[in-house]
Formats: sequence, structure tokens, C-alpha cells
Amino acid sequence: MPLYEYQCSDCSRTFDLLRPYHRADEALDCPVCGSDRVRRKLSVIALRLDQASNHIERGTMGACCGGGCGCASHGGQG
Repeated sequence: MPLYEYQCSDCSRTFDLLRPYHRADEALDCPVCGSDRVRRKLSVIALRLDQASNHIERGTMGACCGGGCGCASHGGQG
């Protein structure tokens, strides 16, 4: 289930919420002030290319790209 980031227009607090994709833009109340003026933010992910192995690491988990990078460990051209 995707993790979405929201921001309250009244109190300016930002919070994360796990929601199904089809409910990402449904209305919700701010968990801090209770306002219904909450908007989903555009979140940015961090990618880092490990030049030694040509793996793409996502965030700080150090996970490989899942096979889409074509690296030798996935049977690609690397």
C-alpha cells in the first residue's frame, strides 16, 4: 500500500498516511487540528547510483532497483 504525504492548509502540519491508490485523493481531516483543508503533497524519492556496481539504490535502504537496471546480478548486460 502506498505511503502518501499530506499537508494541512490551516495548521501547516505535514503527515504521512498509508492509503490504497484509489483513495489517495479522498477527503480527510488533519490529525492535529481536525481541519478538513488537507491536500496531498507531491513527494520526491531519493535515488543514488552506486557507480561501483551500477545498482540504483532507493533512499537509505540500499536495495537494488529490483532487476530493471540491467545489472549483472540480475542477468542483464551490466
